[in-house]
Amino acid sequence: MNHEDRPDRHHRQRLLPMIGDEGQHALAESTVLIAGCGALGTVAADLLCRAGVGTLVLVDRDVVEPTNLQRQTLFTERDAERAVPKAEAARLRLGQVDSRTRLRAFVEDIASDTVEELAEGCDLLLDGLDNFETRYLLNDLAVRDGIPYLYGGAIATGGMTMPVLPRGGPGEGLRIRWSESQSTPCLRCLFPDPPDPGVMPTCDTAGVLGSVTAIIAARLATEAIKLLVGDIGAIDRTLRRTDLWQNEHLALKLDDAFDAACPCCVERRFDFLDAEGPSARMLCGRNAVQIRVADEGGSVDLEAILERLSTQGGFEIVEGVLRGSIHDERSPSDQAVELTVFPDGRAIIHGDVDLAWARGVHARFLGH
Repeated sequence: MNHEDRPDRHHRQRLLPMIGDEGQHALAESTVLIAGCGALGTVAADLLCRAGVGTLVLVDRDVVEPTNLQRQTLFTERDAERAVPKAEAARLRLGQVDSRTRLRAFVEDIASDTVEELAEGCDLLLDGLDNFETRYLLNDLAVRDGIPYLYGGAIATGGMTMPVLPRGGPGEGLRIRWSESQSTPCLRCLFPDPPDPGVMPTCDTAGVLGSVTAIIAARLATEAIKLLVGDIGAIDRTLRRTDLWQNEHLALKLDDAFDAACPCCVERRFDFLDAEGPSARMLCGRNAVQIRVADEGGSVDLEAILERLSTQGGFEIVEGVLRGSIHDERSPSDQAVELTVFPDGRAIIHGDVDLAWARGVHARFLGH
């Protein structure tokens, strides 16, 4: 049976008056960036794929691990056993959900020198991230180029969502259109600066309930569909917070939350977009450090690195990612040192490590 002979899988959705045939066609012509394929990103991507969004750009820097399976719904035990890159695992799974969806997977870090290329041609930026710095980077790009951005976050038993329809209206040629009166504050209107490292709880320190991430992701997907079909008036114009365990639901109206001195959408300063990416950072929810060389040139020779590390421990390349452990090296807490190296030059050093020690391991075993 070819595609034309198949029953219309979106029939029940087309029956909705706010979508109909015209809205379904708009979804099919749309492109959405899924920034991060974790708990929020996988659920949102699954919902948008099933809703009929034509193209999904899947970006994540990490690989699937067993602890992801509690809430990251596109992945399987097999993915975790093989340490498959999340973006690639998501692409393969979504391709089985709807083979007509155009899926582009990038195993990359979303940073100031990569985000513009990753978001090129996208109608919407959807937040599935695990760190504030990258959220502020997406906010910068959204405001500068007039791209809608849907912020979302979840921790413990609660989560938040917020739409950003930048002042000044949509960028030239973008599909989603809104008037100046329909604009919303940007992220920096409400939170001028990201919190200092270590101040906010993470999923590693506070845990996270899988049903919470599912609900927050469903809200993000619903707001995305509203935008993509052009129903701007239906957008939830609030910073909405939900705690499922405490049965608390709070909403801050955004219409009165504009900052007349906002450094981003008023002063047009794009501090995060203009900054060089950090060379090292702790990863949320894991005892691991990511090392990233700013002038990496875009790619590395994994086969050459494998040959070099073969005398230091057990390493192999699986699904385009090099992974293994160093035999004669121990972390400061006497744990085995595990390395993961990606084609774009990033390396993740696993274990109970700190930034300075991780940089030293990177310099000694991988070089600069």
